[in-house]
Amino acid sequence: MRILWSGLILGLFLNFLGWIGNVFLLGPLWEGAFLSVPVTAWRESPWRDVISLLPDFVYGIAICWAYAGLAPRYGRSVATALRATALVFAVGALTTYVGIANSGLLPWTLAAATTLLALVTFVPGAWLAHALMRKHVVPGHAAAVTAGRPTS
Repeated sequence: MRILWSGLILGLFLNFLGWIGNVFLLGPLWEGAFLSVPVTAWRESPWRDVISLLPDFVYGIAICWAYAGLAPRYGRSVATALRATALVFAVGALTTYVGIANSGLLPWTLAAATTLLALVTFVPGAWLAHALMRKHVVPGHAAAVTAGRPTS
């Protein structure tokens, strides 16, 4: 349950930072990208906004889950949280924006800017993941993982 709750808190944090970046930094790029897109009932629906929040909650849960899995091997540290975050960023955000841009649904400049924004928001997210999870990850299993390896 700790992974779920920590992930949801992290997702809320990522959504907040993403909203600040997308509205105040990338707002003109988003507006320009949607000038030629017809206004539809779905586009004006509040459900579109609610659904657009879901990926950051999924990323938050995935980061906390990856942190819990990596911590026994690498230790409970911000560096471990950055590893977990880099994994989720590469598999989730990076591939999503590249795919959307490659399909022609988003201009490449906006996809690149949004991907960079995601990377920038994920870094403090890694710190928060560590702060939320560090006391709740079982330490000490790293010896079992590295058993049989020569030490230098």
